[in-house]
Amino acid sequence: MVGSGVFGLWALTWLTRVPPSPDCEKVTVASADGDRLICAQSALRTGSAKSLIQAVQLAANYSPTHPLYGEIHPVLIESSERLLEKAADKMHDGDLAMATEWAKQIPLDTPLRDTAQGRIWDWQQEWKQGQELENAVKQAIAARDWSTADNGLQALKLLTSDYWLSQRHNELQQEKQLEQTAWSQIEQARGLANTNNPDNIAQALVIAQRINLTSKAWSEAQEDIDRWSQNLLLYSFQRWELGDVDGAIAAVQKVPPDPNLAPDAQDLIQFSHATRLARQAQQDNPGLLQLFKLMEAIRAAEKISINSTFYPTAQKSVQAWQAELDDLRTLQFAHNVASLRQEWSYSYAADLAWTVELERPRRLQAQTLIAHWQGEIERIEDRPFLVRARNLARKATIPALEAAIAEARNVALGRALRIDAQTLIADWLDQIEIIQDQPILNEANQLASDDKLQEAIAVLQQIQDDRALYERAQVMAKDWTRTLQIQADSPILEEAKSLAYRGSLTKAINVAAQIAPGRALYNEARKAIELWEAERAYIWKQEAELAEAEAAAEQQEQEANESTAEPVTQPPPPDLDN
Repeated sequence: MVGSGVFGLWALTWLTRVPPSPDCEKVTVASADGDRLICAQSALRTGSAKSLIQAVQLAANYSPTHPLYGEIHPVLIESSERLLEKAADKMHDGDLAMATEWAKQIPLDTPLRDTAQGRIWDWQQEWKQGQELENAVKQAIAARDWSTADNGLQALKLLTSDYWLSQRHNELQQEKQLEQTAWSQIEQARGLANTNNPDNIAQALVIAQRINLTSKAWSEAQEDIDRWSQNLLLYSFQRWELGDVDGAIAAVQKVPPDPNLAPDAQDLIQFSHATRLARQAQQDNPGLLQLFKLMEAIRAAEKISINSTFYPTAQKSVQAWQAELDDLRTLQFAHNVASLRQEWSYSYAADLAWTVELERPRRLQAQTLIAHWQGEIERIEDRPFLVRARNLARKATIPALEAAIAEARNVALGRALRIDAQTLIADWLDQIEIIQDQPILNEANQLASDDKLQEAIAVLQQIQDDRALYERAQVMAKDWTRTLQIQADSPILEEAKSLAYRGSLTKAINVAAQIAPGRALYNEARKAIELWEAERAYIWKQEAELAEAEAAAEQQEQEANESTAEPVTQPPPPDLDN
């Protein structure tokens, strides 16, 4: 009984256990149908291209009568569709070979096999068309036929693949734009250089150096650039021999660097580079950058060989630049001291700058800095006057403002803060005048509120034209004057409108004409007069036409009566014999 019970338990456990999952890495089309179904479903859930190919292959070749057909067929359809979608995405990315390879993995005798073959054909045809258009665009760019290139680019945009529609189109568009711009620059440069004017040749070199080095046009422009450089160098040498050092340097600075140039040409370019650095060091306030540029200029000039034609001039320049460098170091140290922004630091910096003597190259810059630092000293000395003046003016009373003005006048004429002080004084004087004249405005406003506009205007006349509130008083007086004019002229205009309404246009015009020019209602009266005059002229015209028509009708009637009247019979003459 114990043995039978143990055996029964073992049998029940074996019958109810979950079977182990198949190893899908080893499952093939020859594996058990159930294992193939499980692995196909698992591969479909994974979703990668490799997994979808596996799912398609495992789900294929099930006949409709197979017991698992109902479960495996949806897996085949979905995995095939998703595989085609991934193949299409790969084609849009520009990988036609991989897209074709994936689409070909859909087996024969499966529902989407024909669809896959059709898409492969479409992809190949579009790819062929795209390559032909790309070649045509490249040939047009090489031939500088920009209109044909544009037509080819437009044709690329009609393709359905994102690879041709966006990626290759954009790349070819950029290439075309690059070459077109480069050739435009070359043609512009050639047009300038062909004038044989040195200035134009220099400008042509500047334009040519802007050409993109990756463009094909650059390689064709090299010969032109070399020839223009030689011509400009020759002109620079000529200017140098004539003693025009600045003209020679200005011309040679446009020549691009070239290791194959002759030694004299390289020395001239080197000297021009040093001169440019030295001039740049003179343009700004003393600083580390200016020191660096000046030292670089000296170092560049010292590299010129002793046997060079330009060696004597370079040595003279080095001596001048060295003296300038010494002055610049002094001014730089003074500038650093002055940056502490204290009165003593400005004073000490100015004393240092005074050590730059009259004949030194940086004398003018030293004087400029001294003037600036002395101005800062004056600001520090005079700022307390303005601070106290502002504090006094905060009370905004006449005595306080007068005290503030007196304090601000302590800033003497010619001092750095003199303009600031004068501005404050003018503002405070205006405030005093406002305080003094405000009661006049208040009185005028009170009279105006009591409908005594004429008296209010008379009160405003007390404010003189040089007072702060004069403009405001004039605006108020003008506004009240307009109100009085409207009150006086409104009855006249209303009477004229009433006459015009009753048909007395001439009387209406005469009444409205009483409103003189410059009055508030003058423009309105003139518009009404123009309207009534036009209306009156129309009426007169209608009456004249009607009178003419009546006269013509009466004449016609008279003529008609005369033509239809019977002749009068005369009696026989009397018989005189009887």
